[in-house]
Amino acid sequence: MTLRVSVIVPALNAAEHIGGCLAALLAQTYPAERTELIVVDNGSVDQTRGRVRESGARLLVERRVHSPYAARNAGFEHATGDVIAFTDADCVPAKDWIERGLALLEREAADLVAGHVRFTYAGRPAAAQLLDAITNLDQARSVADRGAAKTGNLFVARHVFDAIGRFDSERRSGGDVAFTARASGAGFTLIYAEDAVVEKPARGALALARKQYRVGRGEISTWQEAGLTREQIARGVLRALLPVHPRYLRARLAARGPSGRQRGFLPLWLTSWWIGLAQSAGRLRQWAAGGRTGGRQP
Repeated sequence: MTLRVSVIVPALNAAEHIGGCLAALLAQTYPAERTELIVVDNGSVDQTRGRVRESGARLLVERRVHSPYAARNAGFEHATGDVIAFTDADCVPAKDWIERGLALLEREAADLVAGHVRFTYAGRPAAAQLLDAITNLDQARSVADRGAAKTGNLFVARHVFDAIGRFDSERRSGGDVAFTARASGAGFTLIYAEDAVVEKPARGALALARKQYRVGRGEISTWQEAGLTREQIARGVLRALLPVHPRYLRARLAARGPSGRQRGFLPLWLTSWWIGLAQSAGRLRQWAAGGRTGGRQP
């Protein structure tokens, strides 16, 4: 327990959840004197900043760019830790989250560690909540298949930022995947930590549709950076308009679905289709606009 860690939490109108997140971060088993907690408000109009001040955490405000990655970059500019840890304002880290994440980072001589995101439900999950839980934030799969991870639960050694730069602040979605994939491509080691856990409430239908719309817009940037031509991207956009194959959903449900009684499969499949259309709408909008205009952060 010699490493100093800076935990960065971006927040936007997060008054409903930020209190639980900060309470969990302030109750960590990792030594408080070696932990720095930074919340970066990205233009909230609710009581988010007041909740942060009440907690005693350090509060920064990023108003120049409306993006969670701009907020994370602003937090990094003020961070002093050897390791930078990221989570979201609606996440509740386990009490040993920092301890376990840093232990694996040191033990495996890794450069980045992606922890497990466990979804929670208020009672029996609705179809949209179930869809969110079985298809999003699968850190183990993302690390294994793509060498990438999400900032809902991520530890990054400072020297990674020194080598490859910061997040692309122009993005609203997908900037964490782009950053971690860039780190992996540069030879830095990214590993998955099943026992470094944060809990996150599964989204309802409207919140999930908005999220997947942003994801769709971010995917165009990812495809462009991967070298896909405009014609290849167009084919990908059109394919995404089709409903997901039931076999895929059943496999995801078996792998990540909650135990116990669940709703029928048909509502889940129909929900996945219209949520997928929202994601496709995001792709179409960004593709029609010619993709992204921003650049990587120095």
